[in-house]
Amino acid sequence: MPAARRILTAGVVALAAAPLLLLSACGQTDPASLRAERAAAPEGDLVVGVAWPWASRTEGLYAEGLEMAVEEINADGGVNGRPLRLVRADDGESVDGGRLVAQRFADDPDVVAVIGHLLSDVSIQAADIYERSGVLMLTPASTSPGLTQKGYTRVFRSVHTDDEVSREMVALAAEMGWRRVYVVYHRNAYGDGLATAFEFAAAERGVSVVGRESYSSDGSGLDGLVDDVRQARDARGFDAVFLAGGPPVAGHVIAALRRGGITAPIFGGDALDTMELVASAGGAAEGVYVATVFHPDDPRPTVQAFRRAFEARYDRTPDSWAARGYESVRVLAQAMERAGSAAPDAVAAALRSETQLQGVAEAFRFDERGDVVGKRLVTVVVRGGRFEFHDTGALVAVPPVPVRPVSNAR
Repeated sequence: MPAARRILTAGVVALAAAPLLLLSACGQTDPASLRAERAAAPEGDLVVGVAWPWASRTEGLYAEGLEMAVEEINADGGVNGRPLRLVRADDGESVDGGRLVAQRFADDPDVVAVIGHLLSDVSIQAADIYERSGVLMLTPASTSPGLTQKGYTRVFRSVHTDDEVSREMVALAAEMGWRRVYVVYHRNAYGDGLATAFEFAAAERGVSVVGRESYSSDGSGLDGLVDDVRQARDARGFDAVFLAGGPPVAGHVIAALRRGGITAPIFGGDALDTMELVASAGGAAEGVYVATVFHPDDPRPTVQAFRRAFEARYDRTPDSWAARGYESVRVLAQAMERAGSAAPDAVAAALRSETQLQGVAEAFRFDERGDVVGKRLVTVVVRGGRFEFHDTGALVAVPPVPVRPVSNAR
C-alpha cells in the first residue's frame, strides 16, 4: 500500500470513530462557532476532510496528489505555523452517503474545510450541509453549474463547469471540421446536463447537433442505440459523435458503436479522462478526444515542474487526478496563508479576492459564485492505449452564457 494511502486510511478510522453528536460533547457551543474559534487558534493540527468514493474509484493517483501537497506544506512549516492533516471518508458515490459524510464532517469542529465530492448530485446535497455548518467546501470534480448558483458563501470548485467543457469541445469540433455532430449521452443527471450544455454551446458556434440519443446506466439496449445512430448517419449524416457520459459504461458504448460500423470520430467531456475508459472500451477508444484539466505532456514549465516532483516522489507519472488532488490542497493552503487564519469565512474571503492563486498549470482565481476563472482546459486523444496531449484550450473566463437550469452532473 503506498504511503499516501496508508496516511489517508488512518484518517478513515479516525472519522469512523468520531461520535455523530458532537454538539452534546461541546455543551451549548455549536460546531460552526467552535470550528471558527479552533481554526483561528495559533496551534494544533488544521484538519481538512476529503470526501470521495474511495472504494469504487480505484483508478488514478488522487490520493498521492493530495498527500504530496500535505507533505510538502508540512515540511515547509505548515500553514501559518500549524501542520495540515487530511481525514478521508467514503461517500459511496451516493447522495445518502454524501449527506452522511457531510454531516460527520460538519459535526466535527476540528474540520475547517472539505475537499470533495466527485459527483455533482452528491456535492449539491452536501454543500447545503457544509454551508449551514460553517465548513468551507472545495470540489475538484463536480461540474454542474447548479452547484454554485444557490448563493453559497463557502462553496468553491477548482474544475470547469459543464458549460465551459462544452464550449471547449465545440471549439475542438470547429477546429477539426466537425460541423454536424450527433450526441450520445448517459441517461442520468451528468449525461443529460452535459449534452444540453453542448447543444447550447454548439448553437453559438454554428455547429449543428443533428440528433440525440441516450443509454441506460446498466448499459442495456446498446444494440438499439447503435441502430438509431446508424439510421441517423444514413438519413442525415454527421461528422462526429459527442459522448456525454463516464466509464465504464461509456467505454462499452464506444465499443458497441465501433462494432456497429460507426467510424466517425468520437469526443467527449472530462468524465472520460481516465484509463478506465481505455480498459472498458477494449481497444475501441483509439482516436477518442477528451477534455481534461491536466496532462503530463503539456509543455508549460509549471506542468513539467509538477511532473518532475511527482515522479521523483512516487516513480510514477502523474495523471489529472493527481494534479486535482495536489492543487486542491495547495489552493486551500494559499488562501489560509493570505487570510492569516484557517477560519472558514476568512479563507472564503481570500478565495474570492481578486488575487490569483497558483495552481498546477497556471495562476487562477475564483469569482463571486465560487467558480474558477482564468484556468485552461486541455484536450487529449487516445493513441496506443494511452492519452496523448493534443493541445491547450482557450483561457476560461467568466462564462458569458445566461444562467439556466441544468441537471445535476459530475
